[in-house]
Amino acid sequence: MIEIRLYKPEDYMKINRRKFDLLTFLNFPDPEAISKNLGKGPAFTAIANGEIIACGGIVPFWKGVGEGWVVTSELLNLYRLTFAKTVWRLFYRLIKEMNLDRVQTTVDAENVISQAWVERMGFEYEGPMRKYIDGRTFYRYAWVRS
Repeated sequence: MIEIRLYKPEDYMKINRRKFDLLTFLNFPDPEAISKNLGKGPAFTAIANGEIIACGGIVPFWKGVGEGWVVTSELLNLYRLTFAKTVWRLFYRLIKEMNLDRVQTTVDAENVISQAWVERMGFEYEGPMRKYIDGRTFYRYAWVRS
């Protein structure tokens, strides 16, 4: 069973990241500042058996626009379906509560699992972001209110 609670910056620092999330994390000059910034918008932490399996939320940019983010652990594989349903409900609740017209996110170009996941969440591919982090290409995706 997954427990969902409000995100704390220390969750971001403690999570045992998947490969792609770890590559990104290792290139941030100040991960603690990032962990605090991610908490500026509504954010949640998913826990199973006392372990953090994911953190995520939406950081507001300006009226109607936010940046969606998720950091995941390998343990997430044990709870894929429950996690997906939970995130789906939270995501659309936040869109409504925050009155968002656009939520954008970035995904490592080599992370095909996350690309498929954001597409199932309703995001559309917008294009490459070359040399975005550590010289690697990331893809920009966006959910836009129709």
